[in-house]
Amino acid sequence: MESDDEDLKTAIALSMAGSQSGEGSQQVKCEAATTHGVAFASMPKVGLAGIDRQAMERDRLARLASRKLRDTRKAPKLETTTVDMPSGARLNMFSTLVQQDQATRKSATANAANINLKTKTKTVPIEDEFPTASSMLRQPKLAYPHGVVKKTWAFGHGRTGDDIKLEEVLEPHTLRTAVLSAFQWDPDWILSKLKTPPNGGSTKCVFIMQAKDDALKQQMLRETEDKRSFLRLCFPPMPGAVHCMHSKLMLLFHPTKLRIAIPTANLLAFDWGETGMMENSVFLLDLPLLPNDTQADKSSLPAFAQDLLFFLEQQTLDQDIRDGVLKFDFSATTRMRFVHTAGGTFYGEEAARTGLLGLSRAVRDLNLQTAADLHLDFAASSIGSLNDDFLRSLHSAARGEDLIASAEATAHKAKTGFFQPPAARPGTTPKAAAAAVGSSIRDLFRIYFPTRDTVQASTAQAAGTICLSRKWYENMSFPRSIFRDYVSVRKGLLSHNKILYARGKRQRRTGEDMDGDEDEGEGVGRDVAWVYVGSANMSESAWGKLSFDKKAKGWKMGCRNWECGVLLPVPEERLRGATVREVGVGRKVKRETVEGEDSETESDDDGEGDTGEAIGKEEQVVGMEVFDELVKPPFEYPGREYKGRVPWYFQERMR
Repeated sequence: MESDDEDLKTAIALSMAGSQSGEGSQQVKCEAATTHGVAFASMPKVGLAGIDRQAMERDRLARLASRKLRDTRKAPKLETTTVDMPSGARLNMFSTLVQQDQATRKSATANAANINLKTKTKTVPIEDEFPTASSMLRQPKLAYPHGVVKKTWAFGHGRTGDDIKLEEVLEPHTLRTAVLSAFQWDPDWILSKLKTPPNGGSTKCVFIMQAKDDALKQQMLRETEDKRSFLRLCFPPMPGAVHCMHSKLMLLFHPTKLRIAIPTANLLAFDWGETGMMENSVFLLDLPLLPNDTQADKSSLPAFAQDLLFFLEQQTLDQDIRDGVLKFDFSATTRMRFVHTAGGTFYGEEAARTGLLGLSRAVRDLNLQTAADLHLDFAASSIGSLNDDFLRSLHSAARGEDLIASAEATAHKAKTGFFQPPAARPGTTPKAAAAAVGSSIRDLFRIYFPTRDTVQASTAQAAGTICLSRKWYENMSFPRSIFRDYVSVRKGLLSHNKILYARGKRQRRTGEDMDGDEDEGEGVGRDVAWVYVGSANMSESAWGKLSFDKKAKGWKMGCRNWECGVLLPVPEERLRGATVREVGVGRKVKRETVEGEDSETESDDDGEGDTGEAIGKEEQVVGMEVFDELVKPPFEYPGREYKGRVPWYFQERMR
């Protein structure tokens, strides 16, 4: 056995930055202990590069030796992330740096709430709980060849087959390369889930992370320099007003398949249900390897793949990873679309592919264009400074409207009709004018966001990642009437979901067959329903803004966030079989009901749109039940109005 002096020398040598020596077989255990209740603000503000690592390691080993001599009892273990590193690499330094940067993005109150989410332990009995089977961690076959959306598992809640754990998403035993991205990270935690070389495996990782400041970027690269053999970092461009790398995308390369996962969750233990406080959703798609080691021609790929590759290129992801994507068969993606927001300012064809314009194009490509009465139900975890103009922009994009053509037509009408009374303006009939007065864009939206009462009654009792500012909510132009309380169907859980449900009627083209559907009136086509699942919340930052650049003499798409998600249509056979329909906001009526009969109507007294006005058959849309086999709403529907209650304000202390 080596002497204490030799142990000390070996430990110091292994802890030096850049040391790759293979001498010695001793394993160094890197611990990053976080004391309960300690505020992030109390952490050292000096750069980590200035820390005397030799002195720190010498002191740590001396304390350890002293404890062993004094007492063989184990000290109480606080929240600790441990990774056995044969190479002596110190992942905790990188993890601390990442967490310090993340703490600067939120208020002290929000950070305190997030610490609670990380450290609080559930004490309730676990019902119907079972460990993840080892077979779930190594599935060479295509488990999800056509794509599926699952909710994240939550500790203490029974598993019903429609939920999934992070380990089951990653399948670490066969995972060769993991490309991961998120807004918030716990690097030690996520690396503990992977079979990287320090954990006895061979998985290599690419982390797509936020670093707007170049100094931070360089510091993060320095802290991971000795891990470059298995860990790369990618920093998407964040020029000018771009302030948030919020996209959550996983590219998981296995020997015979590529798994694409698009979660609403960050890479944090509580977002993936390990503390039993938060729920999310994740889209999963398994694509087979092309035969004979061939590579697809990029120009012939389905739209889903082309938009995915465009997004990866904009993020500056390494070329070898993008080439690797081309080795898989995307033929199963023809009836879905990858929808993204790329940070920056875009013109022409590039503008048409991202943000609101990208959403609009995806809807048109899938032939899902709808009439003006499209209903949108949005479960979001962060709300921006909303107004009716933004609601109209998002609604128009969701209808598949050509936003640039509409903006140009609106500008032209405004010029030609400036001095004319409303009834005399071109293209405005008395009937259309009356309809415009009697309807509101707010009647077509419902946003699901928890009230303060709901958050405080939850298992977590607070949350720093569910975001809304009081100053925005109390603004005169803020659409408060469209908000509904998000109450999870799994008792006590809070939501970090971002799910947009759309239901409407597709206008019939000239000469199109009516298919004998008795509910379709003149000028209105078949039912349409689709769902978006991804990282984009309810804000202009998430979806971008279309504006005219006078200097460039063209339209531009300005996007302050990086976001991505998937758009999935409800199959037509499911739409044809729908028996529940809605009129107004939250009022349900059986499909076979004769217009004017009230006996079959279930009225939601809380809905402000439930005024009892006569609504024709052509304005009925399929009920939310139509999504049950695609993405079943994880919240109580139609949801209670606030009615004097206030939303959860993440920057304010609990009262």
